Amino acid sequence: MKKVTKFLLVLISAAMIFTACSSEDNPVIPDQGNGDPDPIVINTPIAMRIQTVSVTNFPLTKSNGDTWDYHVFTNSPTRRPDIYVELRPFGSNTHVFRSDVEEDAIIETAYDSYDFSQPGPNEGGNFPYSVPMNETYVIDLWDDDGLSADDLMGSVEVVPGTHYNNDNAEFFTRYLTSGDLRITIKGKWIY
Repeated sequence: MKKVTKFLLVLISAAMIFTACSSEDNPVIPDQGNGDPDPIVINTPIAMRIQTVSVTNFPLTKSNGDTWDYHVFTNSPTRRPDIYVELRPFGSNTHVFRSDVEEDAIIETAYDSYDFSQPGPNEGGNFPYSVPMNETYVIDLWDDDGLSADDLMGSVEVVPGTHYNNDNAEFFTRYLTSGDLRITIKGKWIY
């Protein structure tokens, strides 16, 4: 009899605990108890915090057909670009982040990518970097040519307002393209 009484007490306690929870604990499920459903609140971020920029494709040659880097041997891997990225406000020539350089870059499969999250030596700026929701920024991909002028390989725009899906998400991954240039940005929404 004592075992049955203990069992019933445990069963009643468990039932009370589970019925104490309501759908109001979940903001996505409206409360049907009082006749008026609770509204679902969609927050608006104040910034897009970029944590990494990945290059998943780039033009194989310059627009005139030349290789990115010159070498006397046509099959030399040093003819491939030495790539880096810069993040800058739209309309400005001053970057807020410049990455390290990846030497002799090549994309051979759809799974290849170059991930940039660290600044280059003696370069300003760091990731993560917060882009305000009402501003446009640009990511430029460059070929580092050492002593001569670097070659711009392409650019993509980062417009945070067009990338937010009104879903209260915490993290994001967005794919940006321009011609043969494909860039993936990853980060976190700041509310």
